[in-house]
Amino acid sequence: MRWWLLGLLIIAGKGLWAQPKTASFSTIDWHMQQAEAPTPDSLARLIAARYTTELEKVRAVYSWITSHISYNTSIYKPRSYSIKYRTDPMDTAAVWPSGDEMMARKVMLRGEAVCEGYAKLFKVVCNYLGVETAIVHGYARGGIGDRKFRTNHTWNAVRVDSAWHLIDVTWAAGYLDWLDNFIPSKNDHYFLSPPEVFIRDHYPEELRWTLLPKPPGYSDFKSSPFRSKNFIKYGIDSFTPSTGLLEAAVGDTLHFSFQLKDVARSQKISSDPFVDTGAYALWPLSAFVRPSKAGSASISFSYIVQPSIEWVNLLYNDDVVLRYRVDVRPRKEETTVEVQTSYFLFDRCN
Repeated sequence: MRWWLLGLLIIAGKGLWAQPKTASFSTIDWHMQQAEAPTPDSLARLIAARYTTELEKVRAVYSWITSHISYNTSIYKPRSYSIKYRTDPMDTAAVWPSGDEMMARKVMLRGEAVCEGYAKLFKVVCNYLGVETAIVHGYARGGIGDRKFRTNHTWNAVRVDSAWHLIDVTWAAGYLDWLDNFIPSKNDHYFLSPPEVFIRDHYPEELRWTLLPKPPGYSDFKSSPFRSKNFIKYGIDSFTPSTGLLEAAVGDTLHFSFQLKDVARSQKISSDPFVDTGAYALWPLSAFVRPSKAGSASISFSYIVQPSIEWVNLLYNDDVVLRYRVDVRPRKEETTVEVQTSYFLFDRCN
């Protein structure tokens, strides 16, 4: 009887010892708060030496950044006109690093960043760890310039155990008080948030990064059309329609237009070299419309409404500049879509 019990205990013990050893988030957070690393690659080596699973590695990167990098509030303070040049401690004989790598190094050197720097640092360290990560540009509700529905924020999508998740390291790091001082305060609400929760205050330029099977429109978000970063790049001054949610029947023709501030300047700007226009066909429920009339300051578009389309994206120089949501109803009678020109001033971005 005693031998039988001893054998049972040995088998049970082996089963327990065979379980994967996974550190809790609180343990990871504590270790990362104490960790020091001067560069993205050295931080990645430090993390890889301690953690093995993708989830642990992603949590470690997130925890290190949120506990070591402060938000750069100088963009909200009166500008100083004294200019100081600072040389990064790089080996000038080495291979020149990528733009993302250079920004990530500067963020770690200075210990502060805005959203673009946070997102690029997260991506670069994850890349060193072999974790697939994307930088996502879009609209974040609740910050400076909230009255205008356009690109004002940057965050990340990260692939953990073959599934994509969303993360905003900037907003997770803390917040600004009424005097625009940064208050460090980790907020795990923005760590691997469910897509249906994340969409409440983050609306990406590329709808696939909602990670939702049917991305919402912005009656749910904002009433004006979505303006991508290219809207600002090409210097668009006004546009019609002014509302971002249109109602139309199948077969109706929708008319759009916008005005360029400086035609000569806009025509010299190159399209985004990192965008594969062939991938536009993969965007869900979307139509991509090129100008029917161009060459002057006024750029016009026409689109005949199709039954399976909910989003109309206006292209200029093959870059998406404006996006409209179309509420398609069964055709009963001819419908005229009235439009009004909207003029506005830019607010500063987050």
